[in-house]
Amino acid sequence: MPRLVTVGTAVPPYCFEQQEIREWVHQHFQEKLECTQSLIGVFDNVHVHRRFFCVPLEWFERPHTFSEKNGEYIRWSERLSIEAIERCLEKADLGPQDVDHLVFVSTSGMSTPSIDARIINRLGFGTHTKRTPIFGLGCAGGATGLTHCRDLARGAPDQRILLVSVELSSLTFQFTDYRKSNFVASALFADGAAAVLICGDTCPEEGIHMVDCMSTLWPNTLDLMGWKFSETGLSVIFSPTIPKVLDQHIKENVFEFLQRSQISLQDLDHFVIHPGGAKILLALRNALELSEEKLDSSRFVLENYGNMSSPTILFILEHLMRASSPEKADWGLCIAFGPGFSSELILLRW
Repeated sequence: MPRLVTVGTAVPPYCFEQQEIREWVHQHFQEKLECTQSLIGVFDNVHVHRRFFCVPLEWFERPHTFSEKNGEYIRWSERLSIEAIERCLEKADLGPQDVDHLVFVSTSGMSTPSIDARIINRLGFGTHTKRTPIFGLGCAGGATGLTHCRDLARGAPDQRILLVSVELSSLTFQFTDYRKSNFVASALFADGAAAVLICGDTCPEEGIHMVDCMSTLWPNTLDLMGWKFSETGLSVIFSPTIPKVLDQHIKENVFEFLQRSQISLQDLDHFVIHPGGAKILLALRNALELSEEKLDSSRFVLENYGNMSSPTILFILEHLMRASSPEKADWGLCIAFGPGFSSELILLRW
C-alpha cells in the first residue's frame, strides 16, 4: 500500500498581521465599494491572524500587468518549491537523485517549461526523472495530487514519488476590481509551498498508508469557485453559497466513501480538512458532527497561514504529524474542495 513518508513546507519572507492588511484593504476599497464598512468585519470572521506574501504591501499600491504578476509567480514558485523539497527530503535522509517521479501542482500562474522542469535543473534531479505538472485544481490540488501520487505508486511500487504544491495567491489581487469576491479574497488568501514524499510497497521508508481515495464532481456547480482570466491576470470566483452546497452534499459524500472501507465516522481519529475559511470549517463540523479538537490542525493553519489554496491541506497534514502524535493503527480522513465544484477524500492509516 502506498505510504506518505515526509512533508516539508515553505513560506515567503513577508509576514503580515491580519490587522495590517485590513487597514490597507479598507483604505483601498472605501471610495469604490459602498458596503466596505459593513464588509470589513470579514477580516475578523475568517479567523486568520497572520499571512505570508511573496511581495511587500507596497507592491499592491499600483496595478500590475499579467506579465508582471506571472514573472513573480515563476520566480517565487521555483524558490519556495525548492525550499519545501529540501526540507521534505532531508527528513527522509534522501536527495533529489533518489526521486523517480516529480508531480507538480499549481493554479495561480503559468510557466512553459513548467516549474517542475526548472526545479529538476536547479536541484540536480536525475536526467530521467519522470514529471507530471497538474493545473487547474485550485484548493483541491494538494489532496488531488496525493491521490495521483498514490495511483502512480501502486503502478510502480519500487519508486519514490515527490509531490510539490505551490500557490502565490496574493499575486491574483486585482487592483481595479471592487467586487465583494475580490474583497473577501483579500481577507483570506496567502502564499506557500509544500512537498510530500510518497513511496510504494517495496520502498524501505515507513509512513502513513493511503488506504483509499475518492474524487467527486458535483454537476451544475461550475460557477462556485475558480479563476477568470483577463489582461490583468486571474480574478477570483468565490461564491458565498459554498458552505450551503457543502451542507447539502458532504455528509452523504463522506459516508459513501467510508462505506467502501467498512468504517464509520466514529472510527476516525484525525481529520485533515482544508479550511477554505472559517465558514467552511463550521459547515464541515456541523455536517459531520465533529468535536472542536478534531479541527485543531486545520484551525491552526488557517489562523497562522491563511488559505494558501492547494498547499494548505499539506501544511495541515504536517502540523498533525508533528503536533498531534498519531498512534499506530489510527485512522484519518483528508478532505479538500476545489473548482468544479469538487471534493477529494483520502483515507489514511498510521
